Amino acid sequence: MEDKKCSMEQCDIFDFMANHVGLTVIHPGGFDATRKLLGSCHIDKGSKVLDIGCGKGTTSVLLAQEYGCNVVGLDLSEDLLSQATTLVKRKGLEHKVSFRMGDALNMPFADNEFDRAIGQAVLILVGDKKKAVREALRVTKVGGYMGWLELSWKKPVTKEFLDGVSNVICAYCMLGVETFEDWKRLLEDAGIRELQTSAYSQEFKGMRGMLTDEGLVSASKIMFRYLTNSRIRKRMKIMDKFFKENDQYFGYGIYVGKK
Repeated sequence: MEDKKCSMEQCDIFDFMANHVGLTVIHPGGFDATRKLLGSCHIDKGSKVLDIGCGKGTTSVLLAQEYGCNVVGLDLSEDLLSQATTLVKRKGLEHKVSFRMGDALNMPFADNEFDRAIGQAVLILVGDKKKAVREALRVTKVGGYMGWLELSWKKPVTKEFLDGVSNVICAYCMLGVETFEDWKRLLEDAGIRELQTSAYSQEFKGMRGMLTDEGLVSASKIMFRYLTNSRIRKRMKIMDKFFKENDQYFGYGIYVGKK
């Protein structure tokens, strides 16, 4: 019998979007937000950049292609890292991008190893957010920039809303989201200096909007799954309705500072 927690209907929203829908860009704001994040981190060709929670490797590839820098992606998932490695080989970027399996709370890197570090939709997934930030600071050189892109509540949430997050859209990961001000306080308390915060509203544009980041081949596969799988369509419609009814809460922040 299928484990209810792992079913398409009740798995966490990130697992659903990555493993069932097939999206490669899942973090808030898509690649537009990623480019804003990277543009704030003062990255250049000589930078060695750590991509924390790299997933399928799309941002690691973007970094190498658009900045010419060297990138190391870190993730806990062997399956995601396998897909990331395949992507890098297909792009011919093996000389620029490599991957390591590891935990954001205990990174397999030396102190001061990286010039820059970034993370997207990572802190909401870890139990000890402050420890994760301090670990990222540990492996970043003094004076190096660090940037986080995280889903952020635009105002304090209610118990009723959080019940809906868990029981309507099964977004268990979102229980780790903070308000803009709480993220700012957490990051500064963890030791990030000269923190700059940019706040945005999260827009949910449905299937068409999500596909703009995916490219033609991936987009075609995603659309095929959506059109031919009624279970995917049903859950997507439930999610879309919930997001639209509660858009007063959903935002994302770009948080950049120095070690």
